Amino acid sequence: MTLETSTLVQVGEFELIRDCFAPLHTPAAPGVVIGIGDDAAVLAVPRTQQLLATVDALVEGIHFSPDADPFLVGQKALRVNLSDIAAMGGQPSWYLLSLGLPGNTPTAWLTGLVQGLRVAGEAFGVHIAGGNTTGSPAGRSIHVSMFGLVSQDRALTRKGALAGDRILVSGTIGDAALGLASRQGRWTVEDPADRAFLEARLDLPEPRVALGVAVSDAAAVHAMIDVSDGLVADLGHLCQASGVGARIDAARIPLSDAAQRQLVKDPTLLSTLLTGGEDYELIVTAAEGALDMLLTVARQTGVPLTEIGEITATPELEVVSNGQPLVLEHKGWRHF
Repeated sequence: MTLETSTLVQVGEFELIRDCFAPLHTPAAPGVVIGIGDDAAVLAVPRTQQLLATVDALVEGIHFSPDADPFLVGQKALRVNLSDIAAMGGQPSWYLLSLGLPGNTPTAWLTGLVQGLRVAGEAFGVHIAGGNTTGSPAGRSIHVSMFGLVSQDRALTRKGALAGDRILVSGTIGDAALGLASRQGRWTVEDPADRAFLEARLDLPEPRVALGVAVSDAAAVHAMIDVSDGLVADLGHLCQASGVGARIDAARIPLSDAAQRQLVKDPTLLSTLLTGGEDYELIVTAAEGALDMLLTVARQTGVPLTEIGEITATPELEVVSNGQPLVLEHKGWRHF
């Protein structure tokens, strides 16, 4: 019996840790004083910095299907947490991994997941510091706790937006929602290249770490949040935390070429693009006088920022299209 042909219950817990998780172990990981193998990790935080911490989960049947490629699931599990650190202007450093797995899970599935975690960790310079594996009566779940560093009192939050601020968003919006609709058969993307692009944006979100750090260093951003539940929903979260409102122009929302081609086929897809979620782009608010500097900083990171509207004093969020209010059936993803 080999790892490729066995199940977790056949391998056993300690053999699983020894053999399957070996690719994640980095003996000299920066800042990890004590890592895998003890009851808790010991992490070295520089005196001039503060620790950022976040946790997120991917659950089978909700965030990924039973037949999903575990390599992509592993990458996404890390990337969505990296995005939370990016949204605070921090530099991701370490993570803890907790898995809930049925005993009949093929060991090959776990090794694929671990390879995905390894590739994403190497790409963004983050290191595992410990974790836990437990049995699950039904379905697989992957929980990642991510830790990052930010300069003292420089963390960006959702709470600082001011009336008159301009609203900017990174990258493009709505690709992941279209990728999910394509995969679930709710929308047909006829061009194979467009379909591959949109589904890749769903499977492999690009956390805007370099951009988050750069705009934090620029000290010109009032508030920031990442787009996980949908552009409208997450902008709403930022507005609520800041006690302000917002007005955005649907025509100014940055769309990929693939998304634009789908919108031409069916203009009613606009609601899906604005509310679908899992873009993992950054929403930024800043004074109008800081725009030129921010746009320059963004270009230096290779990630575009697009101005889409403004923060208002009235605590309501308005989306306009062709100068008229756009009515959306729902605002974004809800977990319950």
